[in-house]
Amino acid sequence: MVNRLPVLLRERDISWGELARRTLLPPRLLARLQASAANPQLGVAYRVAAALGVPVEQIWTLCRHPPRRSKARP
Repeated sequence: MVNRLPVLLRERDISWGELARRTLLPPRLLARLQASAANPQLGVAYRVAAALGVPVEQIWTLCRHPPRRSKARP
């Protein structure tokens, strides 16, 4: 999961406190969303996205890794 929330907040000059006010989410919960590996519940993700006026996918996206190659057997 890629978390762009900290970057979006910086770009829009929105503090974490302001985000808490806009979303009515507890600061403790928002503190967990600061981690790069944050994977919020869907309801939380929608509230944050709505507060920022962006789609959820703009904040959190799945990592796309190239498929692993299977090792050739002798």
